[in-house]
Amino acid sequence: MAEPMTLRDEDVGRIGEYVKPWLRELVDEMVPHPEPVGARLLERMVRVEEELRAQRTLMDERFGFMADRFEAVDKRFEAVDRRFEDLIGQMNARFGEVDKRLGAVDKRFEDLIGQMNARFETVDRRFEESRAHADSRFKTLAWMIGVGFAVVTLSTTVFALLS
Repeated sequence: MAEPMTLRDEDVGRIGEYVKPWLRELVDEMVPHPEPVGARLLERMVRVEEELRAQRTLMDERFGFMADRFEAVDKRFEAVDRRFEDLIGQMNARFGEVDKRLGAVDKRFEDLIGQMNARFETVDRRFEESRAHADSRFKTLAWMIGVGFAVVTLSTTVFALLS
């Protein structure tokens, strides 16, 4: 085997100076250098910020549309409330008219009841008068029958005694 060659420090320094420019290129070709992590993170942060800004503008627009829709719904509710209030007013007016009519009907019924009571009193009075008249006629009839029996009995007795 061959003996190893000894190099002096000066020789090693000269060789290092000679190889140094090509060494960097050779290492760059052989070992892939990843991108610096900070640059990629910075780029991603910029993209995320841009996306967040776009999302914020979209959300602001949508919230604006929602606010407009809520205002429209509020206006509709106010219109419906006004319609209900108008209907309640109309119903109260109609019920007032019905109450007046019912008052008139109640008065008519009271008048009719009064007239019917007066007629019943008249009928009751006439019935009492008729009953009193019938009673007096029955009494008269009873007396006549009694007198007739007495006359028949007396005449029968008188004829029996005379014969």
